[in-house]
Amino acid sequence: MTKPERWYSDVTRYQWLVLIIASAGWVFDAAEGQLYNITRTEMLQEMLPDADTPDDQQQVLDERARWGELFLAAFLVGGTLGGILFGNVADRIGRKPAMVVTILFYSVFSGLTFFATELWHVGALRLLVAMGVGGEWAVAAALVSEVFPAKARAHASGIFHATSMVGIWLAALAGLAVGEHWRYAYV
Repeated sequence: MTKPERWYSDVTRYQWLVLIIASAGWVFDAAEGQLYNITRTEMLQEMLPDADTPDDQQQVLDERARWGELFLAAFLVGGTLGGILFGNVADRIGRKPAMVVTILFYSVFSGLTFFATELWHVGALRLLVAMGVGGEWAVAAALVSEVFPAKARAHASGIFHATSMVGIWLAALAGLAVGEHWRYAYV
């Protein structure tokens, strides 16, 4: 009786490299997506300081909630738009160059969040960051599926998608490390 072939027996070094790079991008995508959830309270408290009276304080709390929901909605819309936009870009220029562009896109706009001084800055940056995140996920997932042989594709895809949990853990650790200094989580 012969042993069944392992799913990874025909996977090349190049294919492993694609999986590692795509997964690393996805780790940081997931981390970026969670950073906002972890830093939102401190961010909104800084940009919308507490009021002097209880009635005014309730208005501040309501305003923080509205902006917080708006930022989350901007991220969701941006992710959708980025997946569509960068998916089309990848079809034109190739998956690898498009993946590099998406990683640079979300990295730059995430870093610019450090300098945000107005609420609308944060909203615009969350939209742009998410476009890069959504684009990277769409392009990287397609690239992994395209380069892996059929018998290894499901395993490679599973590994790729599972790495997002590493990103969520990294975001949590970053949140603990920066505490109330939320801006540092974005650089």
